[in-house]
Amino acid sequence: MTTMKKTLFIIVLPVLLFLGNQQSIAQTPSLMPKLSGFINLRYQYEDGNNSFDIRRARLDLKGDPVKWMDYRLQLDVSSSPKIMDAFVRLKFHPMFNVQAGQFKLAFSLENPYSPLALETLDNSQVISYLSGFNDLSGNKAAGRDMGIAVYGGFFQQDGYNIIDYIAGFYNGNGINLKDNNKHKDFSGRLEIHPIRALTLSASYYNGKLGTDNDLKPKTRLGFGLRFDNGTYLLRGEYISGTTDKTCSDGFYVVAGYTIAGIIQPLVKYDRMRLDKEDSGLTQTNYVVGLDWWPHHNFRFQINYTYRTFENKDTNSGLLGLMLTARF
Repeated sequence: MTTMKKTLFIIVLPVLLFLGNQQSIAQTPSLMPKLSGFINLRYQYEDGNNSFDIRRARLDLKGDPVKWMDYRLQLDVSSSPKIMDAFVRLKFHPMFNVQAGQFKLAFSLENPYSPLALETLDNSQVISYLSGFNDLSGNKAAGRDMGIAVYGGFFQQDGYNIIDYIAGFYNGNGINLKDNNKHKDFSGRLEIHPIRALTLSASYYNGKLGTDNDLKPKTRLGFGLRFDNGTYLLRGEYISGTTDKTCSDGFYVVAGYTIAGIIQPLVKYDRMRLDKEDSGLTQTNYVVGLDWWPHHNFRFQINYTYRTFENKDTNSGLLGLMLTARF
């Protein structure tokens, strides 16, 4: 090898190795999980009592190492650490995909909402009681359960589906718990989008409570409508359900208007009958609120909720403020 060739070899080889290494590094992040999260800092005032607390502190790990599979692990560490989401999705076709693990139930319009997307500080009463958050059986499940579901969409146009569906079988006991009977609960949701901004929704849930020797019915049926074009928001749902021998129902309507993309005043009517046979267990909330995004990673919310109870003289007002920081 001549001196000139040796010199070129000595110069070019490190460059090629460096470029190859850079290409490998550039490809690595797609194989690595992405970490994000958020914190909800809350203040509440009611009847002279007031308190600060950390409402949520979430760490969210997501990855999509291949085109046909992705995964998610979300933890809440605001008190004792607990798993919120832990699932794998197999993406076979836009019309048919499979999700397995712990994730949000296939029920209602509002239940799938992340706290980062929900307009008010708290979920609607009927969602909290009848969609698996804190239902009449005492199940504090955060709207999630363990199971397997199929999902997909049909008739895509302009980047959205005219029809979306999700249906699955679940343990029925909520998050981080094994099943305590042989029965698997079924839940499904169908959404129709006549136009991009409009959603019509129907949901159904059929499950059992208790052990195999003492199974009790747990059924839910819900209908919802949402119009959201980025400026005007109108969303409402009606849900009825039976838990053992108790029949419950409730509905809510929330309306908002977004100003300059950063400020959203809103109002909400929220009514829940825990027992249709006992009017004393009916609560109605009137909510006035404001959401403000000074930065895309920060949101400030203020809600005033006037709560009334049928056949009781215990009406009360609750002021809540919450700052959300995400990363």
